[in-house]
Amino acid sequence: MQKQFYFLLLILLLTGNTIYAQVSASPFITNLNTPNPMIIEDNEMYIGIYALDKVVKINLDNPGAAPVDVVTGVNRPYGLALKDKYLYISEFGGNKISRINLSISNPAPEVILTNVNSPLGLEFVGNDLYMALEGDNKIAKIDVSQPIPQLVDITSAASPFELEIIGDEIFYTERFEGRVSKFKLNSSTSPITIAQGLSYPSGLTSHGNQLYISEAGASKISQLNFTLANPIVSDGIVSSEFSYPSGLAVKNNTIFITDFFGGSLLKADLGALSVSEQQYKNKTQIYPNPAKDFITVTNPPSKEYKIYDMVGKLILSGKLERNNIDISQLIKGAYIIQSGDLIKKFIKE
Repeated sequence: MQKQFYFLLLILLLTGNTIYAQVSASPFITNLNTPNPMIIEDNEMYIGIYALDKVVKINLDNPGAAPVDVVTGVNRPYGLALKDKYLYISEFGGNKISRINLSISNPAPEVILTNVNSPLGLEFVGNDLYMALEGDNKIAKIDVSQPIPQLVDITSAASPFELEIIGDEIFYTERFEGRVSKFKLNSSTSPITIAQGLSYPSGLTSHGNQLYISEAGASKISQLNFTLANPIVSDGIVSSEFSYPSGLAVKNNTIFITDFFGGSLLKADLGALSVSEQQYKNKTQIYPNPAKDFITVTNPPSKEYKIYDMVGKLILSGKLERNNIDISQLIKGAYIIQSGDLIKKFIKE
């Protein structure tokens, strides 16, 4: 056991990090007139056209075809979310949430929630629709399976703009504060800031271990590794075509960016990273680190894990449940975890 531990420790000491390279975005569709965040289903993308009070649909396999109007008469559409063939729309100018039935022709918007102040980003977790309410300075949710959904406050936030749900955490931009924050679902813990000093952060999306942030005020897309306890923001996607990049969405290895004032949809190939960068991006990692109660293992190579203390004693072992490990019973200190080819040091707070 001691020999195995010191072999693991040697590998750990020899393991280094790799930095991501920038990728460049190029125009995909132009002349869209104030496109906002979008959502993708199969090969179709829905985009809110803010100034024209409508949502359009484009075919990603046929970008030369004219966009098709899906619904009109929605007041300054912003956030979009899909569930059970319904498209949910936050009407920023109408202070309401509406939805349309995509399974019928020429659907009319059905209002499901009113009296919300400047609703923006939308995200689903099961039947719960989470929403960023910029004017109300909070994030809230409704259960769309209820005949009359009731608004439930989740947390206060400074003019929240966009949402991205990753695992059991909600990440959100606070545009006027220039920061990105996060909190855990179904937890009483307060939100924490993971990035600040950003220039009008708007859209959010994730790919692998990276969280992409559209810095509209800086005309660029930044990125950070959301699995790290103290992530560093770096430039991720650049383009001479950027004017005011806002919405972000990913399909496979392609990231799409709407440019609000540029009136265009751009794309970049995230698969264009070098081999070493791809290996880093897809490798198994743990977070948070330091951790207090749980650690999460991303891309686990095995469901089996072992945790050793720093003198090589096996402290804990078992099977991963939803990629999480309960470490609340460990005493404070440094440990090494092994799971498949993952060998990593972590700190128990």
